Amino acid sequence: MECWRSTTITRLRRTAIDAAIALTLFGCIPVVVRSISANAFTIGIFRLTIATLGLGAMMAFRRQLRRVPPRDLARLAVIGFLFFAHWLTLFLGIKASSASIGAIGLSTYGAHLLILGALFGGARVRASDVVAVLIAILGALLVVPKFDLGNDVALGMLLSSASALLYASLPLLHQRWSHIANSTRALGQFAFALAFFLLFVGKADWTLTGRDWGGLLFLAVGVTLIGHSLWVRVTTRLSSPATSILYYANIPIAIALSALLLGERLTIRSAIGAMLIIGAGVLGLSRRITRVRDAV
Repeated sequence: MECWRSTTITRLRRTAIDAAIALTLFGCIPVVVRSISANAFTIGIFRLTIATLGLGAMMAFRRQLRRVPPRDLARLAVIGFLFFAHWLTLFLGIKASSASIGAIGLSTYGAHLLILGALFGGARVRASDVVAVLIAILGALLVVPKFDLGNDVALGMLLSSASALLYASLPLLHQRWSHIANSTRALGQFAFALAFFLLFVGKADWTLTGRDWGGLLFLAVGVTLIGHSLWVRVTTRLSSPATSILYYANIPIAIALSALLLGERLTIRSAIGAMLIIGAGVLGLSRRITRVRDAV
């Protein structure tokens, strides 16, 4: 009994450390994207090239590379396209507004996940889900000063919220097509997203400073390879709703880093909106955890 308890505590401690490192790295994404001059296409192509080659090399070393049937290849292409669109809209949203607004817009992920789960995942809609979505909408309305795409905040919020919607669709597809090995799905997601980014290679700008290259390397190696590898461990050990709630911890990290490193300041109205959006996501997802636990 004592040995089991010690093993459990050690595992929880390792999970907490992995999550803390991964979420801190994720929180750096909006700040780095905003601070470097590389555009959205340059960032996507560079990060995905490193990620695809790195993961492909690791899988080859472990002899995990397998031939994929045409039907599954098409499924991986769908996942890759959604991941490409998620990254592109997020980067464009951050560039159009600020790192803070990009992080806040991405935090609508929880509300999108509740809606998509009800529409396509077979999840039953409860009153708490409706309340959570309405709170998130109210928060988004508070963040946007006026509904004019000529306004930087409105445009950034729209793009980053669209990015959150695309990101929320990925877990549903990964679960539906879970017969494909995890590593193969991850490689397919990166490789096909890279292929879609390469369609716009002419829009990429490679006239960069040393600081820009350093930022790109940090995003590619630090965040994509290390951060996502640690996050895979966390999501393997914890339930999906629990990791979805935990993911929200990177939002205040991103906002705090934006203030410290970029000098960005949130208005009181935007701060209240951000808290409502995050709170709505946590409420909806935590209620889902409770329902699953009660069903068991």
